[in-house]
Amino acid sequence: MHPVILLAIAFVLLLFGAIFSGLNIGLMMVRPAELKRKAKQGDKVAARLYRYRKNGTYLIVCILLGGVAVVAALSIILESLFGGLIAGIVTTGVVTVFGEILPQTIFVRYGYRFNRYFFWLLDIIFVLFYPIAKPLTLMLDRVLGKELPTVFTREEITHLVEEHAHTSDSAIDVDESRIVQGALQYSTLGACDVMTPLKHIDSVSIKDTIDVSMLSRLKRCGHSRFPVQDEGSGDFLGILYMKDLLGEELPTPVSHAYRDKIYSVPEESPLDTVLSRFIQTKSHLFLVRSNDETVAGIITIEDVIERILNRDIADEFDRED
Repeated sequence: MHPVILLAIAFVLLLFGAIFSGLNIGLMMVRPAELKRKAKQGDKVAARLYRYRKNGTYLIVCILLGGVAVVAALSIILESLFGGLIAGIVTTGVVTVFGEILPQTIFVRYGYRFNRYFFWLLDIIFVLFYPIAKPLTLMLDRVLGKELPTVFTREEITHLVEEHAHTSDSAIDVDESRIVQGALQYSTLGACDVMTPLKHIDSVSIKDTIDVSMLSRLKRCGHSRFPVQDEGSGDFLGILYMKDLLGEELPTPVSHAYRDKIYSVPEESPLDTVLSRFIQTKSHLFLVRSNDETVAGIITIEDVIERILNRDIADEFDRED
């Protein structure tokens, strides 16, 4: 065969070898779960790629079979042109630079963009190599197990979101990143970590009488509700709501104005459990009880929301330390 024709065939083989090498790294570096998410959002390229990538073992077997076949054919062509030693040197150099390094560098950076142009080639090798690739895939999956899904830890997701927030091309801003991080981390905290300790609680006694002076003092505290305590037993009996005092004739006993329902949570309760109980009971304040059932403090829904937002919610009545 004419040398020019052989060189042309060698060039075509080298081109296909580069494509197989690029597809190998370009497809395998994309996680199936990521493609599946993008496909559900309407990305047609991701949906097509997922068809090939969902069975990673079969995909890599087909691509490697194609790549090995091309390199073997290229070696034969070059050997007929240059002879044994020179053919080996030329094949090694050309395949390494133009068949491996260059295409893999391109596909690592632009793989998602480039993969779509070779769907036709994937369709061909998936059918062509089926008799060899299918039993080999079944054997490998049986021996090694199927490809495990990528599962991120809470800390990895937090770090990932933080990185996106500081990337100019990301749609996630710093405030969204802070909230996501808070939402991921708040369930690792317990009620005892965010509660107001008993010694810092503003409460009223069941024996108190609300007059103008006491009402003024309660307003200065800046709270919308106060736990009502039985000083004799030391326990809490209910909650006094400031809104219930609107229109009330003063003085009025606390025992007539408070609501005798107050829930409690164990101090080790995770904050996600506490939030669920707030929603279920439609309450905004819980007692936090220690293991011996004594009251250790109180927790409000605001305390939990602050942890989710990862920022203190301050108002004009909050004291500054």
